[in-house]
Amino acid sequence: MTSIRRKGHLAVAGVLLASVLAACGDDSSSSSSEAPATSGAAITLAVNPWTGSAVNAYVAKAVIEANLGSPVEIIDIDENATWVGLDDGSIDAVLEVWPSGHAADYETYITGKKSVLDLGKLGPAAKIGWYVPKFIVDAHPELATWEGFKDPELAKLFATAESGDLGQFTMGDPSYVTYDEQIIANLGLPLRYVVAGTEAALLTAIDTSIADQKPVLMQFWKPHWKQLEVELVEVKLPDITPECEASLAAADGAYACDYPIDELYKAASAGLEAKNAAAFAMLSKMTLTTEQQSEIAGYVDRDGLTAEAAAEKWVDANPDIWKAWLA
Repeated sequence: MTSIRRKGHLAVAGVLLASVLAACGDDSSSSSSEAPATSGAAITLAVNPWTGSAVNAYVAKAVIEANLGSPVEIIDIDENATWVGLDDGSIDAVLEVWPSGHAADYETYITGKKSVLDLGKLGPAAKIGWYVPKFIVDAHPELATWEGFKDPELAKLFATAESGDLGQFTMGDPSYVTYDEQIIANLGLPLRYVVAGTEAALLTAIDTSIADQKPVLMQFWKPHWKQLEVELVEVKLPDITPECEASLAAADGAYACDYPIDELYKAASAGLEAKNAAAFAMLSKMTLTTEQQSEIAGYVDRDGLTAEAAAEKWVDANPDIWKAWLA
């Protein structure tokens, strides 16, 4: 979620549709003073509410508009509602799917209806998990695993006004797919699940925790640029078992294991290739490494650029990377 994160029962976030026309610039690395060699129908890319998803889409937009001559619209949408849009063709592609939260969608739309296509791996291997700043584990090594949180006194180190006598477990955006509330209940931990509201709130909580040396426990993920700047320790949760896998498939609320490693992938509406073959081919070839995505996301969350400006900065500086997507 540079962004983990990511569940069908959650409410659909509000939809913001922004149509942006193709632009030409003077820097030949990201655009050209000449007209693009090809042009095609406008396409729509989904952005889910975490920074990695946004920078992926805006990098694709910058490359497509400058080099393929196709306008790209960006729609901000909940990750679950994205699949409905891909299915009916109102959304052409999404460039970061976390498979651990969307096995049922894959089966329904890609394997079953074939209304959505798997466009291949994005590149990063991602991991959602429970994280604490390293100073906490240095002081209390037992909190490196979930079993340490069974101790009410240790769990109470994370208590807040909102959690009372229980330790607080902090979640980011409520639209993310999450099993944390289930994990807490099913492991019988003295923790209260509290939704902070945004990825930005999680970043603030990390900074405040480190500055004040006050414990915080939260859902976070890799890749994320913040992981390159501060020392966070992932709390060891129970290994994934066949029973937990069955629980996920049944959505029965009995999940009590760790999150799996997610090989992030891209997905497109089945009609995209006929609609705009050049854009379809480019998106199929588009890949970013963990380091590349973290770099671009850092321009947003650390440096204060918009996702669009961050993407353009990276595209300007890295023509050798994105030109391979057009070959």
